[in-house]
Amino acid sequence: MNYDFNCSGDDETNPGAIPDLLRPEVLDAFDRETFERDGYWVWEGVVTDAGCKQWKANLKKLQHMNDGILMDTDWAAIDFKRRGLAPPPPEQTTHQYLASCCGGSEQMPPFLRSEVRKYMYRHGLQGPGPALVARGFDSIGVMPEYFPAGYNNFVLDVITTHPQMMELFRKVLGDRYLLDHCLMLNRGPGTKGRRWHGHPYLDGRHEVQDALSDGSAVTPEFLQRQCVRTLCYPDGAVTGDGGEFAVIPGAHLYRVPYKWDTVRPDEDEDMRSGWMKGKTHPITGEPLEIVHLSLPPGSMVSFVHHMPHYVGRRKPGSETRWGLLMAFRTPDPEAVPAKWANGVPSHWADRLESEGRLSAAARRVFEADNPIA
Repeated sequence: MNYDFNCSGDDETNPGAIPDLLRPEVLDAFDRETFERDGYWVWEGVVTDAGCKQWKANLKKLQHMNDGILMDTDWAAIDFKRRGLAPPPPEQTTHQYLASCCGGSEQMPPFLRSEVRKYMYRHGLQGPGPALVARGFDSIGVMPEYFPAGYNNFVLDVITTHPQMMELFRKVLGDRYLLDHCLMLNRGPGTKGRRWHGHPYLDGRHEVQDALSDGSAVTPEFLQRQCVRTLCYPDGAVTGDGGEFAVIPGAHLYRVPYKWDTVRPDEDEDMRSGWMKGKTHPITGEPLEIVHLSLPPGSMVSFVHHMPHYVGRRKPGSETRWGLLMAFRTPDPEAVPAKWANGVPSHWADRLESEGRLSAAARRVFEADNPIA
């Protein structure tokens, strides 16, 4: 199947669009004051039944595509050195090893996680010569896990055009926002999850990482420079299956991304005896507390990118938990002028633009902080 990336948002030409994707009453219940105070908001059951069905089906399809590229590509044949990249270690390209990396997200071989991943966004791992192998669909030179919107109209519509989703993002970010990144987060049975950590806004130039933080960075104000992550779980994410999502309400007001570029070994007790010790909510004055969320099917959660958060281990024998991460941020007026945002494969966006398939709505989401015409 070849995917037609129309980018128009027109239901007749974009088969991924569903008019009634979200429940309006759940959207309307959003409270801005609570979101700014606590740093997160749960959109409980916001996705309609039809929306959940489509969301899950497309995530399954994308995972199959990602696994196919991973297994069918002859990684040893790709000329990484010509591209200024280190070739992958032979032990990471065996059939057995690659098979162990399939079936879920954040399981990629190490050689695909850093410089090669950056290269994919900037240039695309494409020909001439051996490149990514896609059977039955077109490769855009990026792994589907890293940019699912490039392979799937439903996801593309969700992050660029769908009126209800655009309303949701406006509620948490304001009128002007751009894509920071969009990733699949499908977690299979037994996956390890992620220990407590946070992320910097943009490239971290406005924030300083501090593993302990004495509280000097605290502010009661919801600052203008924000990145907000929104996770969608069509089947839910309940605590009984493991892999639950956890946050610390009010921790975002300390504005110190916790261990964003270091090892992340911290469990709940490590946080309570370490980073959280003695800290209070800057607005309520109450001691900071960890909250583990149990989300029913069709739920989303939006949370501030730099606040500490946690994903638990999935229990063996549990079903795959399908998930999509959509991270958007407010523009940085001090950013270097560029054409496209960092989280958008620039070569892909250039191609869509040159072929007249990039709508004004998509451009608004994909363009850089200070866009170059």
